[in-house]
Amino acid sequence: MDPRLSQLERAFELARSGRFSTVAEIKRKLREEGYMDDQVEGPVLFGQLNSLMKKAVRPSGPGTSAA
Repeated sequence: MDPRLSQLERAFELARSGRFSTVAEIKRKLREEGYMDDQVEGPVLFGQLNSLMKKAVRPSGPGTSAA
């Protein structure tokens, strides 16, 4: 847990990472890191996080490496 980041800031950071495909996964990671996930709620926020996750998806297939 980074005390300089709020749970919402960390949720956005995780969504941009390309490592998660659902908000539930992000919430689980927040809890693992010691954050509360009680503010990660609501359709607008879920939409924002989902949009970031879709943009952050790393391509896979021939010629790409999965890191």
